[in-house]
Amino acid sequence: MGDRTVSIGGNATGNSIVTGDHNAVSTQFQGALPSPDQVDISAEIAALRERLAGLQAPDQSKLLRALADTEEEAAKPDPDPDEIGAAMDRAIGYAKKANGFADQASKLLPHLKAVCGWLGDNWHRLLVTAGFGSS
Repeated sequence: MGDRTVSIGGNATGNSIVTGDHNAVSTQFQGALPSPDQVDISAEIAALRERLAGLQAPDQSKLLRALADTEEEAAKPDPDPDEIGAAMDRAIGYAKKANGFADQASKLLPHLKAVCGWLGDNWHRLLVTAGFGSS
């Protein structure tokens, strides 16, 4: 057998870390999300932009474009949750590569929960993508 040691150089809160072969792991966020009618999606996206844009991610221009896509879609009279969810997924992916992402986690969580509540069940996985899931 090989070395099954896990070494984490930072914060791993909310992640599932498994060693071994042929494991199957399911991670889900546990917690209450607001109902869509309680969420001002444009305000929540603006709050996330404020936090995420300041991280200086390696792919900063891609992060900013993904955030602009979320804002553009949210400004429409009948915004498409899947368009916003896909763009937010891209933005989180780019933002997670920034050194300060874990430091911003507590400030991001309330806004990300609100966005996920507005987006619906198909997009609750954004919380796990951002590192807020639990097994």
